[in-house]
Amino acid sequence: MRLMQRLFTVYVLAVFLGGVGVLVSLPETILAQTADPVFVGAGDIAKCSATQDEATAKLLDSIAGTVFTLGDNAYSDGTTTQFTDCYGPTWGRHKNRTRPAPGNHDYHTVGAAGYYTYFGAAASPLDTNCTSGCKGYYSYNLGAWHIIALNSEIDHASGSVQEQWLRTDLAANQSMCTLAYWHKPRFSSGANHGNNSSIQPLWQALYDYRADVVLNGHDHTYERFAPQSPTGQADPTRGIREFVVGTGGAGLYSFSTTQPNSEVRNNTTFGVLKLTLHATSYNWEFVPIAGQTFTDAGSGNCVVSGAAPTATRTPTSGPSATRTVTASRTSTPMTGPTATRTPTITRTPTLGPSITPTKTPTKTPTNTPDVSASDLIFANGFESGSFSAWSSASTGAGDLSVTASAALAGSNGMQAVINDTTAMYTVDNTPNAEKRYRASFYFDPNSISMAEGNAHYIFIGYDVSAVFNMDFRFFGGSYQIRLRQQNDSQATQSTAWATISDAPHFIEME
Repeated sequence: MRLMQRLFTVYVLAVFLGGVGVLVSLPETILAQTADPVFVGAGDIAKCSATQDEATAKLLDSIAGTVFTLGDNAYSDGTTTQFTDCYGPTWGRHKNRTRPAPGNHDYHTVGAAGYYTYFGAAASPLDTNCTSGCKGYYSYNLGAWHIIALNSEIDHASGSVQEQWLRTDLAANQSMCTLAYWHKPRFSSGANHGNNSSIQPLWQALYDYRADVVLNGHDHTYERFAPQSPTGQADPTRGIREFVVGTGGAGLYSFSTTQPNSEVRNNTTFGVLKLTLHATSYNWEFVPIAGQTFTDAGSGNCVVSGAAPTATRTPTSGPSATRTVTASRTSTPMTGPTATRTPTITRTPTLGPSITPTKTPTKTPTNTPDVSASDLIFANGFESGSFSAWSSASTGAGDLSVTASAALAGSNGMQAVINDTTAMYTVDNTPNAEKRYRASFYFDPNSISMAEGNAHYIFIGYDVSAVFNMDFRFFGGSYQIRLRQQNDSQATQSTAWATISDAPHFIEME
């Protein structure tokens, strides 16, 4: 184990450290979340000789939210001229709020140069000033959801750069709900293309990490599937729901053999799919163009429980904190408690009382963690009054600090003030010889104000891939934690979510 890292993302901060005298306290934080976001779009869109792309663009004119595209944006070859003359006057008027994905027709132009030139940085934010042969995959947060745009037109096989990036991104994902979109569908009843087994590695990674929704185009139809596994087995508990929405404007296709788990199909109607993304669920609505009447609407819950994922976890950095929130710039650190308290000790988390986190504890734990320095993963405390014992620290321009007011035991503790979107964490590069992995820390969630469904890491430990991490969330009106770890076969296992009280806790992982 060469690297132990702690991550703090924007709206919720938690700190942990191992060893005797390791202390944690959190500042008062005020968060406000906007209305649940809308995610709307389709694939197979613009053709200068057609009019349906203008009709679907008019739907977007009256639907606020983030626009997605599912590839084949400009027919027939994705040239710069076709993007300018065909896509630009229709869907292009929503370019500033569009998060695109490329399709095979976009790659009829070498390196999809027309696509990457037209959309610019929005098409491949992982590249710098790229206009041809770019990655074309990326991720972002939208409300409480993590959104992933993938590129089915470049290598996406198991072990490919894109597939490994996807697994890394999913491993670092803090959101409870996840949606991914790209062009070619894993499952489709369309006669022109149908199922695409080459996409299975992407589906497998998403399934391993309990993604919820996949959106695709390619077949010019509308089709909704029930939640299913990467091999097409019905899985209502943790399966992914797929929508094929190739109805953006290009000529519609016919259906062939109906695939298992297909619930709704239509190949006579142009339109867009409108998704409303709630904290732990979503609503869908297929919106037809003027003069057509087919629609499809419903709702689903996110996959928040069930069997542990079996993925290889390879995070290399913390998640990007881009959820729509605002944090108070006048947050004031709370003073340390003054009375005596024996903290809750959690080896594998055990349930505590379920209460809404509104009170402020006034008690201080006085016991010393039962740890042995010989088998600690790290033992960098704060009794020096600084971060000097750590390999490195990202303090967010001074918002992460060591202070006596944060002490839950000993004289000093780590304190975090949330007032911007800068990640804050400490890193220990030194634990190399341990034969077992063990960490102990105090943690107090008392001053955190979290919206329902907000979640983040308290602790990440990884070498080449994630070895274990402690997750923290606010769900069902209570604070909850769980531990996830990787076994010798690189499969990830997790404990159940454990409710903890709004009070100081001593947590030990082993």
